[in-house]
Amino acid sequence: ILLNFGVRLTSNGFKVQALQNKETDISTLLPNRNIFARYRFQVRVVYRKTDLGGIGLDIQPYAEDWLNKANRTIDAARRLKTLQQALEFLPEDSRIWKRLLEEYKSRKMWKQAAAMLEKAVEEHPDPVLLAELLQVYTAMSSRNKVITVLKKLVKLKPDDVALRVRLAKALEESSRYKAAIYQYERIVKQLDKRDSLPIYKRLGYLYSRRKKYKNAISWYLKAAELDRKDANLYYNLSYLYDKIGQKKKSFHYLEKAASLNATDTDSRLALAEHAFRQGDLKKAEKYVLQVLGRKPSSLKALLLQARIAEKQGKKQKLKKIYKKILALDPANTTIRFNLGALNYETGDLNNALSCFLKYIRKYPKDETAREILFDIYKKQKKQKSAFEQAKVLSGLKPKDLEPYRFMFDYLNRKKDYKQMIRIMEAGLKANPGQTELRQWLLFACLKSGKEDMAIKQIRALLKASPDDIRLLLQLARIQEKQEKPREAMKTYRRILYISPDNEEAADAYLRLRLKQVETGGP
Repeated sequence: ILLNFGVRLTSNGFKVQALQNKETDISTLLPNRNIFARYRFQVRVVYRKTDLGGIGLDIQPYAEDWLNKANRTIDAARRLKTLQQALEFLPEDSRIWKRLLEEYKSRKMWKQAAAMLEKAVEEHPDPVLLAELLQVYTAMSSRNKVITVLKKLVKLKPDDVALRVRLAKALEESSRYKAAIYQYERIVKQLDKRDSLPIYKRLGYLYSRRKKYKNAISWYLKAAELDRKDANLYYNLSYLYDKIGQKKKSFHYLEKAASLNATDTDSRLALAEHAFRQGDLKKAEKYVLQVLGRKPSSLKALLLQARIAEKQGKKQKLKKIYKKILALDPANTTIRFNLGALNYETGDLNNALSCFLKYIRKYPKDETAREILFDIYKKQKKQKSAFEQAKVLSGLKPKDLEPYRFMFDYLNRKKDYKQMIRIMEAGLKANPGQTELRQWLLFACLKSGKEDMAIKQIRALLKASPDDIRLLLQLARIQEKQEKPREAMKTYRRILYISPDNEEAADAYLRLRLKQVETGGP
């Protein structure tokens, strides 16, 4: 049927008549000229008034049209919207799908990219798609989802070592150590021994984290066979053997580690301590000197060096070490005491004195320090200073008679009987049964003319020694002096009863008796 000879085309909403005369761009005939939409039109063929038939037109853009439009769009938001619309129109077109996915990834819209890939993987679990999904999950830091995808990939490609290593690392980073160990042990079976070193190390570490110390040791030993220069392996073995109580092996591997790490002073100090405890002073000293070579101000090393020198009996060397320690740590009173004691032992009294005087500023009640000061002052003939120390000691150690003995001699030379009385009374208060103190008190009373107090002391002494002639004679003399003849005669009679041949008592008794007769007494 020839067009325009009584024949025409009609369509509702579509200017189909324009196609009757010439070739025309169809976009100009569409409503609003929008080609990026889907249209469906019915075109009827009419002859005069008779409907001869019709066809259906389905008009929509090709994938190339959408892609060209997206590529020409500079604005990122509009470009994204175009691609989203394109996929809605052509959901099965892989080119548009890939282009939209790339757009999401380039704009770091990981959630949207993940949703696309998840749907695709659900329909087709293809390794390429899974790899892309893995990339997206990695960018999202979605650790659990990364692991899930890696597991799927490993299942699809069980011989891919790199993939399994990545899964093992992801499990390890998620603290899923047991699962990571399983994967690493699978990897070991897939690798040659010479390529297994990093895997051995990871297995050693993971078993350590799980507190499976013997398993960890086994893997670290395998690693050490391949790498004898890795100090960290030996540090780990030392730690693990210590954990299972094998101290000897622990220090063996610590020694190996230290030999590979010249700057490790802490391990050398630990080795020195161990050697010292084992009685190997030579080895202990070797390690201490290595530490001090790098850290001359290490107090720990100097303190250990001091203990070694003390065991070796090297007193002069020990003095030098103590002085170094005090220069670094002047507040260390223990070392100051030790240096003072060492100076005292070696006869260096002046330096000993200096140390102990500083020491007692902080510990004024230290008995040993006071005793040494007391002895030093005595040896130096510094009587007054010795007396002051004796007074302090009498308060700290009231049962020790040596300070009282010194004070008695000192005060007797000074003829300071009043102070002697005070000191001996204080001593008796702490030691009421101590006869020597009471005798010194008696002496002071007699020297100072305190006769009643003297009698009191004599009577107390006589309770312990009732037949002591010397005490009885002293009592009788005082009684005579106090003009108490009857009491004196009674005392003399007691003396004569005990010692009939005592001339002083016999003469005194006769004299008092005659005097009594002369005065007409009974």
